[in-house]
Parts: sequence; C-alpha cells; structure tokens
Amino acid sequence: MRPLLVLLHLATFGLCSLVMLFQAYTHELPTLAYYVVLVLFIVSVVSSIIRGSEHLAVVGVFSFFMVLRLMFYVSTFFLVFPFGDPYGQFGVLRAFDQTSHISIVFPNIPPFDATLYLAVLTNQYSQWPGFQILTLSFSRITGLQLLQSAMAITMILDVGWFMVAYSVVRKVLGRTLVNLPNSVALCLAIVSALPTTEMPSYFKYDFPATLFLLVSLLLLLRVYDNHDLKVLIPLTILSVAMTVTHSITNLFWVLLLLPFALWTAAPRLFVAMSSKIPFIFGRSILWPKFTRQPPLHALFIFALLSFFSWSAFYAVYLVRYTSVSAGKVLSSFSFAALSGSRLPTNQKHIAMLTPKWLLELLTARDYVFLGLLLAGLLTLVLVPTLVRRAHVKILLLTVALIVVVTEFSEALNFGDRAFLLFAPLIGFLTFVPLIILGYRWPKPSRVAAVSLMVLLMLSLGLGFWGSSYAPAGLYAQGTDTSLASGRPLVWPGVASYLSVSGKQSCILTNEIYVTSLGIPVDEWNISKVIGNVSPTPGCLVVVYPHLFSAPGENASSFGFDDPYKPYQGFSRFSFYDHLYNDTDKIFSTSDVSQATIYYYS
Repeated sequence: MRPLLVLLHLATFGLCSLVMLFQAYTHELPTLAYYVVLVLFIVSVVSSIIRGSEHLAVVGVFSFFMVLRLMFYVSTFFLVFPFGDPYGQFGVLRAFDQTSHISIVFPNIPPFDATLYLAVLTNQYSQWPGFQILTLSFSRITGLQLLQSAMAITMILDVGWFMVAYSVVRKVLGRTLVNLPNSVALCLAIVSALPTTEMPSYFKYDFPATLFLLVSLLLLLRVYDNHDLKVLIPLTILSVAMTVTHSITNLFWVLLLLPFALWTAAPRLFVAMSSKIPFIFGRSILWPKFTRQPPLHALFIFALLSFFSWSAFYAVYLVRYTSVSAGKVLSSFSFAALSGSRLPTNQKHIAMLTPKWLLELLTARDYVFLGLLLAGLLTLVLVPTLVRRAHVKILLLTVALIVVVTEFSEALNFGDRAFLLFAPLIGFLTFVPLIILGYRWPKPSRVAAVSLMVLLMLSLGLGFWGSSYAPAGLYAQGTDTSLASGRPLVWPGVASYLSVSGKQSCILTNEIYVTSLGIPVDEWNISKVIGNVSPTPGCLVVVYPHLFSAPGENASSFGFDDPYKPYQGFSRFSFYDHLYNDTDKIFSTSDVSQATIYYYS
C-alpha cells in the first residue's frame, strides 16, 4: 500500500476518534454528524483491511475498539463507573487502602463504612482480592488517587485485552487455512465488535482474570507448538493469580486443563481417538510428538487444589453460595435460558433511552451472531480438516462445550460469562462459516465477512455495549448525560449536579449498597446513610423504595439473608412523608429497582 494512502487512513482514524469523543464530551454537534463520522470510520477500517497491511488494519480496529470504550467515561467526565458492580469493587479497594490490607488477611471480618452499617457486598468481593492488590500497587507506585487509579487500570487492561486477543486470534488462524483478505485483522474486528465484550469495561475482578486466562491459553498453545516446557512456571503463577482474583474464571481454567491433563496421562488413548472418531479429529490431524509429555496433569491438580483450598479456607462466601444454589443449577438448564441470555436482554430498562429502530438493529445483530456461532460449532465438529493441529482442536472443542453448557443454564451463565471470557475464540467460531464459504466461493465469502464486520461495528457504534444497554444519549445532540450510566441510572446526574452547583454538603440514602455505589460521592466524603443523620438544607436524598440490592436479591433467590437492618432507630414512613412534603424531587422512575432523588430545599 502506498505511503500516502497509509497516512490518509491513519489521519482518518485519528480524526474520527477525536470527533466521536468530542461529541461524547460536549453533545454540541448534530446527531447526524456523529452518524456520518461513524460510517466514515467503519469505511476506513474496512478499506484498510481489504487494501492495506495487517499492521495498518489492526491499528484501525484498535482505534475503533478504544474510542467506543472511552465514550462512556468521557461523557461522564471520568467521575462515574458504568453499572453497579464496579462500585462494590471500589468499596473493597477503599477498605483495603484504609485498613492496610487487614481484610485480605482476615476475610471474615467484614469492612464497615463510616456509618457502621455492615457492607455485605464489599465483604463478599473482598474474598477475591487479586484485582484490588493490583490496583493498590498501581496507586502506590504512580501516586494517583484511588479513583484515578481505578479508572487508569481499567484502560490499561483494555489495551492489554486487545493485544492478547490479537495474539490468540493470530495463533489460531495460523493453524487454519483461510482464503480471506487480512484474515487476522478481519477476525479481530469481528471479535472486538461482538455483543459478548464488556462496553465500557468494568472495574471488576473478572476483567483482569479474563486477561490472565487468555494469556494462559497462549502459553498452553506454546507448550504444544514449540515444546517449550519453561512456560509452565508462568502458567503456575497465572493459575494462582486467577485463584485469588475470580472464582468462575478459575473454575473454567480448571475445566480447560482437564482434557490436556487426560491427554498427558493417556497419550496413546487420545491418538487412537483420531481413528475411532474421524468426523471430529480427522485421520490426518497432527499430534505433537514429545520426547517426554508435558506435566500438565500436575498443573491441573495444582489448579484444582488451589481452587478448592481457596474456597474452603478463604473465599467462604463461595461455599455458602454453592450450598444453597447447587440444586438450582440442574433445574435451570433449558432452551428458555439460552434465548433469555441473548435475545433480547433487559430491554425494559432501556426503552426510554434507545429508539425502537436501534433495538431492532441490535436484535437482528444478535440473531446473525447466534446463527453464525451455531454454524461454526457444527463446522468445527463436522469438518475435521478445518483445524489440523490436535491441541488447537481440543482447546476449541473444550471452549465450545463450556459455552454450550453454561448458555443453557441460567444458574451457571452469570451474564454470558463464557462468552465474555472466551471472546477471541468465540469470534473465531463465528468466523468459521465464512472460512468454509471461502473454500468454495471466495468472492461471496469476502462480501459476507465484510458485511458481518460492518453490521457488528455499526451496531456497536450506535448501540454501544449491546442490546442489554444501548445509551444513544452518549452521542445525540443536546442530551443529558445523566441517562448514560448503568445501574443505577442516576449517578452521573448526581455527580454532574454536585460538581456544577457546588452547594451540596451531603448525600443521604436508605440503602447500604448505594453507599458503596457513590464513587464520586464517597471520594468527596459527603455520603451518609439515612437513619444516622437527618436531612438538612443542601442535601441530596437517594431513596430506593423497595431496597433493591445485591444482598436483597441473594436473600430471595438463594435462601439466605444478611445481617442488614436499614430502618432501625427511626420511622421510615414519617421520614418518607417528610421528604415528599418538604423537598424538591430531582429524578424519579416507576421501576422499583431504581431510585428517587430529592433535593432538600
């Protein structure tokens, strides 16, 4: 590709990125201008894939990937995290910072907030402190405040995730015959725009654990590709990192190691399977030949023992959770769970935020994605010659099995957990039908691949992080960014209101979960819990009518409660009457899971 065209593409990537972020920050441009820039950005990326080098195409995909993940943070001035869980995670980070990691050493001593209400959710999250240790270390090294460190580490992990995803896609495609232009960049564009990846990225412990898992997959492939047994040392370290960071990711890592451990224990049996079930492995599949088998059975046993030991002696919440929910796992397997997990998700929460045509586009996107994914799974089994390396085939089959099992279970799914963890490999499986099409009809396959990429990128740019939440207000002209947060919807409005007026001295709430949610609020040290303080002029009051919270949900769903009594010592009814009569209502919603905000005037 000519240098002038390369510079033109790079300039287009940069200009489109700046315009999109400017609109997220100011909302001053016409909405049509955003649409035009979005289309130009996608066209430029497509052009770089079709006509440019792999490096140029990857730069374009990376630019699009980062801009879409930054728009939420830019729109809310880096004051607010999306959704609810990151605030609980930040509560753990703050507690560890204040107690010099006392909660890491003694996990069953729950941290308390300033009002001495038991922070149950914070205690549960503190039992997997790996992410908080990483963030605190980053804060101490750089000198940044906790909130700034939490924001920065999320962006750093985003960059790391993209780089590792690129390496995974490149390695897997290197073991596959592909007749598509710039196949690595094309597949990576599909991976980055899948409705399975978090947008914007959470400040949450499963995000770094996902990165640990993907790096471990790369090292596992290196064992078989390069016969490099020295990587077993970093594999062991990463296994420990997953154990102390996130339970579900650690469990999936153990399951991924299981077939490789069996292969190490009985190598001849696995080789014999290639002749017994040729429709899966193929007679000509390449089995790596070692002078001695890699001790992956030892790594599997170590990972398994680490998982059970940590759960039994430290992360006691997992044992408690499992004991009351194990019976629900088997009963939760159904086709309804599969359809409910992907199509459509939580649209009742976003009807007021997103136009109908956009919801229909996102739903169509989900159907196309699911159709290609199912076709890819079937192709992986029925076309043995697609992947000729035995270890890659075993890895893909294991991932596919985990995805199928978890997606058919509401109890095991945990918000499309398998999709989130294995996004690069899921993207490859979605890409597989296009590879097969390219064997027979090269030109139609290229058109189909580019069309899929455009559909995913366009729906991503318009709907952002998928049909579960599609805040068009991030780019529409003149919109209020208070509608741009996750759960609960009101916190960007609170942060913006406080920062603009500068008159408020406190925020009151009747829910301890919200105390841990108030990231900018708590940083300013102005949050209190209703019951310990009385409303005074200049206060914002956040009232959850039915005390919706994660601990409350657990009590109803899993049969156990927590020692949390929010209304001791005062009459909630008289307090609510006082609010309704003597305050100005700022925000209200009929949804009981959301809050009402009052300004005490």
